[in-house]
This record gives sequence, structure tokens and C-alpha cells, in this order.
Amino acid sequence: MTLHVYRVNRDGAVTKDFGTVDVKGKETPLPTRDAYPPCECPRRRAAQTATR
Repeated sequence: MTLHVYRVNRDGAVTKDFGTVDVKGKETPLPTRDAYPPCECPRRRAAQTATR
């Protein structure tokens, strides 16, 4: 992926232009899950238990 990177101030004016940056991704895509909920980490499970 190619990105053009620049910094802007709070008014939206470009203050510094870093130019074009090439970003390489992973060779294989992340696996997709058909299960719901998508996250089964302990923190998520604890939050679900507390709201029931």
C-alpha cells in the first residue's frame, strides 16, 4: 500500500510533507471468523458476564 504522509495544524493547513511511504502488509491475510462474538478474550467474557 502506498500512503502520502503529511502533518496538518488545527486549521487543516499542511505544516510538513513527509512524501510517499510504501507500507508492506503481511504475506497472508488474517483468518476470518464466522463466530459471534468475534472476541473471546478474558476481558470481553468478564464484561459479558457482568451485564447479564
